[in-house]
Amino acid sequence: MKTTKIFVSVISSILLAFFLIAFALFAYNYYHGFIFSVYFIYNLFLAQLIVFSVVACLILIFVAMPLYDKMRGATNEISKIVLLSEMNVPVDEYTLFGRTYMLIGRSETSYISLGTDRVANEYAVINRVKNYWYIERVSDERNVGLKRAGEQYVYKLKPGLCYKLQINDTIYVENERLLVI
Repeated sequence: MKTTKIFVSVISSILLAFFLIAFALFAYNYYHGFIFSVYFIYNLFLAQLIVFSVVACLILIFVAMPLYDKMRGATNEISKIVLLSEMNVPVDEYTLFGRTYMLIGRSETSYISLGTDRVANEYAVINRVKNYWYIERVSDERNVGLKRAGEQYVYKLKPGLCYKLQINDTIYVENERLLVI
């Protein structure tokens, strides 16, 4: 992904250099009165180069950069949260499509409802900000943890702080585990 952004930046810089060179040559020829002389074809070529450079830069800015942002967002796009059993078997799935927040707990307003008696009414909330999902611990009395993908340790979430979720992170709520996919 960084390679794509670097590639677009290099191509934009080269096109900008072409534009500046062609514009300087065109201005020089115009200043010295060569515009309507024998150099007409040469100046026409320079004018076409200027127009081509401007159009190419606009295409890169308005087409390639949003595509880069979309591609970058697609690789980090979290689509669902899966409730796992003790044997790592999916018990329930919760889709994130069309949602901006989800409440984890045991209440009527909870989107992710955990079926144990030990669960408080509200544990944590998962919020979407732009293209990223964040988890925030709501309950002070119950434990909520986050295990990052590829790490060994479960981090205890502090109330009031937001933690960015990534694919394959595991959320621990008491004895329940939620896998971020």
